[in-house]
Amino acid sequence: MAIQTHRCPEPSCSFFNQVLPHNAKICPMCGTSLAQAVQAPAMVASTARYAQTSPPSPQLSSIINNQERPQLKLLHPSEQSFLLLRESGVIGRQNLSNGMRPEIDLTALPHAGIISRTHAHLYWDLARQAYMIIDDSRNGSYLNDKLLPRGAPHSLSHGDKLQLGQDGLICLQVELIHNSI
Repeated sequence: MAIQTHRCPEPSCSFFNQVLPHNAKICPMCGTSLAQAVQAPAMVASTARYAQTSPPSPQLSSIINNQERPQLKLLHPSEQSFLLLRESGVIGRQNLSNGMRPEIDLTALPHAGIISRTHAHLYWDLARQAYMIIDDSRNGSYLNDKLLPRGAPHSLSHGDKLQLGQDGLICLQVELIHNSI
């Protein structure tokens, strides 16, 4: 008997047709309801695709369902900062073979080679009123020095330490910026 799994039915989503947590009611990347999603037999997930849409303006992206969400900013010790302009996106590095870039592109950082092209998915969870991270990497992600299980969502809080890969080569500090509209 095959194990049944939820898969995102939205073709424009970077989680399209990928296995989602068994208790998910919506896709954590695009918010599409999984109530109508076809339950497909479990199989190896395909490689994630990067969305090819231009991000909305920061002011528009900060309002979702008439609720304000903070801006997610990741700070590197080199003083470089990275903003997530949309309510969801990929953190990783550029795919040199096709030129695709994730929403948060860490290609220019020293030791960027330890970062997967699709290292992790970030998204705003409206129900929890929190940003979430789902590790999808080969070298792992650590949140406050704890290894994140691959594929499981974890909430991000202001001041959290996010380490991508081992040996502390890529460390970022999470900042949540609350804007008044």
